[in-house]
Amino acid sequence: MILKDGVRLLLLIVIVLVAVGPTQADPALTIGEDTFDFGKVCQHAKVSHTFWIKSTGTDTLVINKVIPGCGCTRAPLQDSVLAPGDSTSLEIIFSTKSYRGYVSKRPYVETNIGDEKYYVKIKSELLPRPEEARPLTLTPFRLDVSQFTKKTRRKASFSVENHTDVSYKITLIDHGQSFDVELPPEIGASATIEGVVTVHEDAVETDFEQSLTFELDDDGKTRYSVPVKRKFRPQKKN
Repeated sequence: MILKDGVRLLLLIVIVLVAVGPTQADPALTIGEDTFDFGKVCQHAKVSHTFWIKSTGTDTLVINKVIPGCGCTRAPLQDSVLAPGDSTSLEIIFSTKSYRGYVSKRPYVETNIGDEKYYVKIKSELLPRPEEARPLTLTPFRLDVSQFTKKTRRKASFSVENHTDVSYKITLIDHGQSFDVELPPEIGASATIEGVVTVHEDAVETDFEQSLTFELDDDGKTRYSVPVKRKFRPQKKN
C-alpha cells in the first residue's frame, strides 16, 4: 500500500517525537573566575574578594548551602535562588589571623543540581614581618578609615617603596565595593609612590572590612593586598 504524502509526513513527525521524548529542564551553574590570589598580605587583618555565580541551565538554580571551609573564612551570599540567566555574588572574606607563609582556602557551594560540590579558591602569602617584604614594602600595610567624630572622614593613604633598581608597572586587580583607589601605574627604581583610598559617599555611614589588590609586571606577577577597615561611630554633641 502506498501512503499519501500527507500521511507519510505525519508518521515521520510522530516517529521523531517518540525518539526525542519529552524535554527536561535542568539547573546548571557557571563560576566565571573560580580562583583568586591575594598575594602578599599582613597578618591579623581581613581581605575579601567577590566571585560571581551564574545560573546557566534551563531550570531554577537553588544554592542550598555555602561551606566556608574553616572558621577564618566567611562567605556571605547575595541570593540563593536564581532563575536561568541570573547571577549572584559570593563574597569570600578571609581573616589572616596568625597564619604565615603560603595559605589557600577552598569554600564551596551545594546546590539542587546534585551531590557535586562547586569550589572557589583563594590564595595568599601571609607575612609575619611585612616591613621586610620585597621587592616592595607598603606603609602602613593595613588601612583604617574609621570615623569617630562628626567630621566626615573618607580618605586614607599608603606609600609603596621599591627596594630594587628595576621599574615596575602596577595594575590594580581588585578592590572592595565601598571605596575607590588611586594608584600610579608605575613605580620607578628605588622610588616611592603613594596610593589613596576614598570611601564612597553612600558608604560613609557603614562598617566594612574589605581590601585592594595590585599586581606587578615582574616574572612572577607578584601581588600585594592591602586590608581596608572602616567603623562608623560618630560621637554626638552634648
